[in-house]
Amino acid sequence: MDIIKILKDSYHIMEKDLLGLKRNHAALASLILLPIAFLLMFGFIFPSANTQEQIPVGMVNLDHGTESSTFVTQIETLNKNSGAMNIENFSSVEEAKTQINRGNVYGTFIIPPGFSNNLTNKKSANVIVYVDNSNPQVAAQIESTASNTITGLNGMQAEINVVKMGETTNKTINAQSIVFPFTQNIETAIPGKTNYFNFLAPGLMIMIVMITVMTGIPEAISKEKEMGTFDGMLSAPINQVSIILGYTAALCVRGFSQCILVLIIAIIFFGVTIQGSVLLAFFLLLLGIFSFVGIGILAVAASKDQATGTTIVNLIMFPMMFLAGIFYPIQQMPWFMQDISKLIPLTYAADAMRKVMLLNANIGDVFVQILILLAFGVVTMGIAIPLFRRSMTR
Repeated sequence: MDIIKILKDSYHIMEKDLLGLKRNHAALASLILLPIAFLLMFGFIFPSANTQEQIPVGMVNLDHGTESSTFVTQIETLNKNSGAMNIENFSSVEEAKTQINRGNVYGTFIIPPGFSNNLTNKKSANVIVYVDNSNPQVAAQIESTASNTITGLNGMQAEINVVKMGETTNKTINAQSIVFPFTQNIETAIPGKTNYFNFLAPGLMIMIVMITVMTGIPEAISKEKEMGTFDGMLSAPINQVSIILGYTAALCVRGFSQCILVLIIAIIFFGVTIQGSVLLAFFLLLLGIFSFVGIGILAVAASKDQATGTTIVNLIMFPMMFLAGIFYPIQQMPWFMQDISKLIPLTYAADAMRKVMLLNANIGDVFVQILILLAFGVVTMGIAIPLFRRSMTR
């Protein structure tokens, strides 16, 4: 086998494919607009990945005593500092529930009658937090915000009580150390503030490469078949391996171009920082292409036209996108889905990219993922190439 000739033929096929892309303005525009659309959509949907600020919340005070009025004032004071809630007062529980049903507020604090009396008589005073749990994510956030608020108020009141105890015993007491004996100092693996997009960007890059490769090969080859130009390539003195390598190389150029665009936009507009080696990150992208390309070739070998090939690729690709931990951590999935994710190459590619870009991992830290991607690529290519050659003789 003449390696030099195979590589030269591969280069010419790559050049032909990229020239066709250059002339096809719609395809060229989609190549640029696809990653931008992904970035804008996910970047602005999840701008901080922390908590939504100014959540509309109601307040219903059915007690109207001195203590309950003080309690409401304290909540409003705490909320001014945090900005977590946008509190609106209602005169009745029914009015607050009506506003919840209309989607104007997501929950409400209800201070029942007897609240002030309980506090005056040194009893615990109960506060009802009525939550719209039709949206579980927002409901969980309101519950967390309400819990933090009540905890903060308890701490403030406890400090006041401890100071009073010190005054009655004529002793100097550090109220803060008694009420809150334990403190924490959180240190993070990634310097500075992080957000959901830091988690998303590495996986999004490898996912875009996967989409480009897995859809590009069936589309390119099937289109050549339907136009009749593929038979011309087969009758030419070109090795079939050169055809695969040529199209793969062209798709690599497309994929890398998109990833560079993703990276630039992510850094400029969404504050993503790269802690590790850019070269190692692009090496992992290349490995990801190698692991995905066999699947695309298998789709070509199993299909008779472009529509069938695209359908087969979509059936494989879309479950991979949602099971590989691109959008949500795999640890949050049910155990059986976590087991399925271990069979997907995109899982290991995204995990390795995330470790390199965000945690400054070196090649030794992602060596296992590299081996898995290499093994997956070798196995799929070993199956795909013979099947592709056989399909060319049909």
